[in-house]
Amino acid sequence: MHLDPTADGDVEEPANPEAMEEQLTDKLDRLAGGRTISEKAPPIPRGPRGARAAVLQALYEEDITGHPALRALQRLPAYERLSESQSKRAEVLVKFVSDNRADLDARIASVAKEFPADQLGAVDRNILRIALAELEPDHDTPQAVAVNEAVELAKLFGSDSSPRFVNGVLGALLR
Repeated sequence: MHLDPTADGDVEEPANPEAMEEQLTDKLDRLAGGRTISEKAPPIPRGPRGARAAVLQALYEEDITGHPALRALQRLPAYERLSESQSKRAEVLVKFVSDNRADLDARIASVAKEFPADQLGAVDRNILRIALAELEPDHDTPQAVAVNEAVELAKLFGSDSSPRFVNGVLGALLR
């Protein structure tokens, strides 16, 4: 017997592996509020937003595991679905963020004083890094596009408060 953290008492462990897998799946469904959790949820868009989403996933992996972001990017299923130009753009963004991480984090910290970059959630921090990278003159992304895309990524991958936070930080940086 083992203690089930989602129940009020002890739960007998099933004897066969299929029943164990079903019980685990049911437990995960309860923990996720009935939402599907997988590499394909949320669905990754194609085109420029898909490239940004792939960049976000790669940078997130680098932050969490220490795996090199460029290598992580190149093995993502979302990356494989990008056009050649979008995959090159994604690689440029990953390299820029990886090479300029300290500078980008300092810029974020200059306006989000209550939330130093190292204390931000990895998703929000990397969305902000991507937006700031896109605002560099070499990337020629219009400000409105960079901000809008950052907010859309925050809606897709962040918490309920992420879109508002990302918009506020970018708005303060662009004033």
